[in-house]
Amino acid sequence: MHRAAALLLMSTACQPQRSDGPVEVIVTASDYAFQLPDSLRVGRTLFHFKNAGKVPHEMGMALLKPGVTLTQVLELMGAGGSPDSLLDGIIGILIAEPGVSTIGALSVDLLPGRTYALICNFQDGPDQPPHAALGMVASRTTLEAP
Repeated sequence: MHRAAALLLMSTACQPQRSDGPVEVIVTASDYAFQLPDSLRVGRTLFHFKNAGKVPHEMGMALLKPGVTLTQVLELMGAGGSPDSLLDGIIGILIAEPGVSTIGALSVDLLPGRTYALICNFQDGPDQPPHAALGMVASRTTLEAP
């Protein structure tokens, strides 16, 4: 009986495994930029956040309305306006201290042909500009479904 169980385990271990799980993406923060893949695929994705910088950073993630660009969002924010009218929703925020990766991740079902924005709104001091104004922003448009 033990031999049959061992053979069954060996035969299933040698078969290709299905990868139905989410794609995992690591977003790395530096002072003051995000590094992430150039393209994102449609479907379930887990976004992890790592701070390789010397100051605390956040990764705020939002889904832009169709046709809206990150530049439009930044211009509106720079003029003191709320970007809410340009967003289909805020996905979430991850925060990491210098040299630390977050314990959790953002789980997102990426939609085809949609643009997702990453922004860090932290400031290094009350009289300092937000990190977004220093260039800590990024956006990616998902590849269309195959």
